[in-house]
This record gives sequence, C-alpha cells and structure tokens, in this order.
Amino acid sequence: MLLIFFGLPAAMVWIAALLGLVRHARQRIREGNRPRLASPKPLMLVFAVSLSAVFLVYSYATGVYSPGLFPDKTCYFRMGARTFPESFSEFPISTICSGVEIVPSWVNPTLFALIAVSAATLGATPFAYLVRRFPATLRRTRGGSAS
Repeated sequence: MLLIFFGLPAAMVWIAALLGLVRHARQRIREGNRPRLASPKPLMLVFAVSLSAVFLVYSYATGVYSPGLFPDKTCYFRMGARTFPESFSEFPISTICSGVEIVPSWVNPTLFALIAVSAATLGATPFAYLVRRFPATLRRTRGGSAS
C-alpha cells in the first residue's frame, strides 16, 4: 500500500527530474559553454532526483520487508521459516526473523546517502543563487558610481 501512495508519485517525480537534468546537461553541451559553478536549476533537479529516490527506496523496502498484515508470511517468504518477526523498526528499516536480519545491507546506507545528497543540494541552492547574482549587482554599483 505504501508503494502505491509514495512509490508511484515518487517514480514519476524521479523520471521527470532526471529527464530535466539530462535536458539541461544536453543544452549546456550543445551551447559549448565551459564548466562553471553550479546554478540553482540543476541543483534543484538533483535535489528532486535524490529526494524522490529516497521515497522510492523507502517505499520498496517497507513494502517488501515490513511485517504488514501477515507478519508470519514475511519471514516465510524471505527466509523460509514460518515464524513471526522478533523485531521491526521503520527507520532504520529492520526486520529480524529467527535472529536474522532480512532487510538487505544496502537499504539503510542508500537511504542515508540519498538523504545527505538531498540536504546538501537543498542547502547549496541559495548559495549558488547568491554567488551567481552577486557579480551582477557588483558591476551595477561600480558602473553607477563612475557615471
């Protein structure tokens, strides 16, 4: 159920943001511009890609590895033992069946890395905006005082 409510919209946002990022990169390459500091637009596109990927991975992992309505079947389908999970946590995602963690080891580090990328790009966007706008205002004030 979580996969439908979070996963499907997150997948659509992920695809749209990734296509926007590719389109922006293709346009920069066609213009022949040399590399420069990141602008706010690609930073926000990277933010959208990474945040929607967080929702995708989280909804997948909780949908597949959470006990849900039939907790005994979660352990049965993942490790073959028809027992109830000993413990379950939402974040970090963890389900322990018969003393064995059934959530793959890549899930939680991937979530934390994607959250870190999202936070970094969201925090860098206002600075990129200010750095790109500051030289223009500096030139205006110099030009205005010289006249």
